[in-house]
Amino acid sequence: MVYDNTMSYEQTYSIVDLHCDTITCVVALSGGKDRLAKSGGHIDLPRLRAGGALMQAFAIFAPAEPLPELRPLGDTPEAIVEAACRWYKKELAENEGEIAPVRVFGDLEKNRAQGKISALLTLEDGAVVKTPADLDALYEKGVRMIALTWNFANSLGFPNAIDEDRGKGLTELGRVAVGRMEELGMVVDVSHLSDGGFADVAALAKKPFVASHSNARALCDHPRNLTDGMLHTLADKGGATGLNFYNLFVGDAKETTIASILRHALHIRKVAGMEALCLGSDFDGISCELEFRDYAGYPALLRAFERHFTPREMDLLTHGNALRILKACMGE
Repeated sequence: MVYDNTMSYEQTYSIVDLHCDTITCVVALSGGKDRLAKSGGHIDLPRLRAGGALMQAFAIFAPAEPLPELRPLGDTPEAIVEAACRWYKKELAENEGEIAPVRVFGDLEKNRAQGKISALLTLEDGAVVKTPADLDALYEKGVRMIALTWNFANSLGFPNAIDEDRGKGLTELGRVAVGRMEELGMVVDVSHLSDGGFADVAALAKKPFVASHSNARALCDHPRNLTDGMLHTLADKGGATGLNFYNLFVGDAKETTIASILRHALHIRKVAGMEALCLGSDFDGISCELEFRDYAGYPALLRAFERHFTPREMDLLTHGNALRILKACMGE
């Protein structure tokens, strides 16, 4: 069943979603045919409003080995970052009455008070980081969270996509990068990172870190998901994992169902506690069918969760945990 997103749902939750690929994979790659104002993907401003968005993290997707479909944006990760940043700034400037960036944590409350959705710029794959100074440059561009790797090895570490790399840890630069990111006020993201890299981040981190879009490996045995031990460690460090809606990471054959996402949420709460759980849809980066269709379907998804989570837990899931982590990492 697909929920009818034209239905009117009572808006009771403020959503913080830690990962989508809308800017790179929809807006930039379409050459502006799809825009934040109206898009054929999972996310645009009307659907963010309908879904209850407080803040959406927009990822620059710039893999270490650029994919053929990203060639229109450039042949190197550096070129892709520049192109995606230009589109991000253009979209926010053209929709400044609706959405505004978060560069310091206080911007969230300022934007909310002005009736604006907040946008957090993130980077998926730290391949462009060749020296610690590159982190400073990314910070100046507005990037506030970095997933250290994607599906290829890079200057910071190794991915969980390749069996022989899974046990490898961070590079020396990767270890330095964790500390420098914390000094700058950037969130360290371990989604896509090797298991060995996860262990290194956990040992090095002095602030909470996140897996922005990963589920429970115990329920869906995919290396992109976290083991129960990782979930425990993440919770012990004050971090959280964002529920990912991709069917291959949820464990559904074709269409991602609400029941399957709920199953992962309940498992994570059981093994790591409620504070380790947040949202990281991967909207516009996934190609499967969704029972609730797109961002405007968030209320339908959350209505199903209400039968299993208390009001306080719902607030932690939808925004409380993510905001706590952002505040701890970014400072006031």
